[in-house]
Amino acid sequence: MKLFLRILLFITCIHTMAFSSSVLAEEKPSLELARANPEILEKVYVKIEATQNSAINISIIRTLHTLTRYLEAKSYSLLNWKTYQRSDRNLQIANYERKNQFGRWVNDPDDEVCYNTRAKVLLRDSDKAVIFRDNNHCVIDAGEWKDPYTGRTYTSAQDIQIDHFVPLKNAYKSGANAWSFKARCLYANYMGYDYHLMAVDGPENMKKGDKGPNRYMPPNPEYTCKYLKNWLSIKFFWGLNMTQGEAETIAKEIRDNNCNLAQFTVSTREVLQQAQFFKDNIEMCRDVAPTPASTPAQVTAD
Repeated sequence: MKLFLRILLFITCIHTMAFSSSVLAEEKPSLELARANPEILEKVYVKIEATQNSAINISIIRTLHTLTRYLEAKSYSLLNWKTYQRSDRNLQIANYERKNQFGRWVNDPDDEVCYNTRAKVLLRDSDKAVIFRDNNHCVIDAGEWKDPYTGRTYTSAQDIQIDHFVPLKNAYKSGANAWSFKARCLYANYMGYDYHLMAVDGPENMKKGDKGPNRYMPPNPEYTCKYLKNWLSIKFFWGLNMTQGEAETIAKEIRDNNCNLAQFTVSTREVLQQAQFFKDNIEMCRDVAPTPASTPAQVTAD
């Protein structure tokens, strides 16, 4: 009976998860825009296969038998990858425009505070009580943030940028282009785990830009293994692809830094928690509309 109740909970959650086909219904870019601003993607890409005995793919769970086997597993490896070939029709997408594709920082219409997502991350990550702006108690001016990328500590919020750990453009090119705007906007404001959005050194975030681990790794060596684990976790939770170069670099960095392979797993409990968080927050961006494509995009790190 207990297992049956867990199955029912998961069925409810899976229909609203980021990697669920019911929520992330394909929202294909217009043919005219794609032709005018083509983005040529790599034909070979890599997908994390959350499987048991290389048989069950988390993104295509359909039957009760498969679901039962999935729930019985305690964890899944983030290092079980499979190489795919994109079909020719999937090799071209419209150029990325941050505001049009992902929206902006939002103030959750369902909570009772005036903080937008940036303020919430600053509040969450500060090691000391934050100081709000005198004339605007919704804006944070000071606190104490230790940037994991550099290992340095900052006290002024002006020195801090909020990093989308897997940058928005990277996410868009690796699968988010097929999501609904509502799902992409939630991704841009997601606080279901503390490494999706992070308070980091501004110049270092600009240096990272939209780069994957094959083009950028943080200079703090103590954070290397954690960085790789977090990157793979986000790609897993959201069903995002990796380029072949990205996957090869991650594997090499794990070997070269003697990372503990046991940490590169995701538990069933974590999956269920994210499913529930996604379900509870999918309407966060209901009042946000995409910026018209003709509007110049704001220059940002990702």
